Amino acid sequence: MAEKKKTESKALASVEPSGFAIVDQPQARETMLAAFDQLGITESLLQRIKLPLGGMTAFMVDDLDGQQEHQHIDVILVAIKGRQKAWWSKPLEDAGGGARPTCSSTDGIHGYGNNTLTEDAPEGKHLCAECPWGKFGSNRGGGNGKDCKDFSVLFFFREGSRIPAVMQVPATSLKALQNYVLRLIDNGKRFEGVVTRLSLKSAQSATGIAYSQLDVSYVKDLEGEQVETMVEIGKSFMARMQDYNAFGDEAEA
Repeated sequence: MAEKKKTESKALASVEPSGFAIVDQPQARETMLAAFDQLGITESLLQRIKLPLGGMTAFMVDDLDGQQEHQHIDVILVAIKGRQKAWWSKPLEDAGGGARPTCSSTDGIHGYGNNTLTEDAPEGKHLCAECPWGKFGSNRGGGNGKDCKDFSVLFFFREGSRIPAVMQVPATSLKALQNYVLRLIDNGKRFEGVVTRLSLKSAQSATGIAYSQLDVSYVKDLEGEQVETMVEIGKSFMARMQDYNAFGDEAEA
């Protein structure tokens, strides 16, 4: 028995550090959970890393030393909330970039709000499958897209972080994210159990508008108990994110 424990200790000692504080530092998980449970930290306070406009291929990220430019970000994904939807009755350029959607959905099934062009129409609950703005070809800006915007939300840890960051993934980047996760599953991997690289590439819409598209790629596996640690952290984190709304009262649009 003593020999078995000695062998197990050697195996654990041989695990290379991941380079991520949330994995390598035993107290990091407790620090994160305490921030939510004791300090009252909510999802609205999590750092938001946005896809830039105009086809730019670098992220602008706020660090302790100020805003820094990053060509890519290596992360551990801790949670993905898909099937998110948002619709604005007025174009964002008219309503303002931070305008809350007129109608939105957190499950892709039911939308809540006013899904009509009549400003004083009552708000209510709607079936997304029956909404005309969720049909291809409904985009009022032209093209064959939907006027109601599909997106997913990524929660992830950067290398030195102990609190997850948030990124909204728009419809133009969803395929890249979905294909990446499917490749992981097909190879017997979990997204919590690998290091993922987020980068950007420039793309152009059918109407000639340049935009930034998310590129998602595999870097390396976590090892042994590191994977179990991240899976448990993911469960603990999502238990606190059950009511997450990207456009909630305090969340930044």
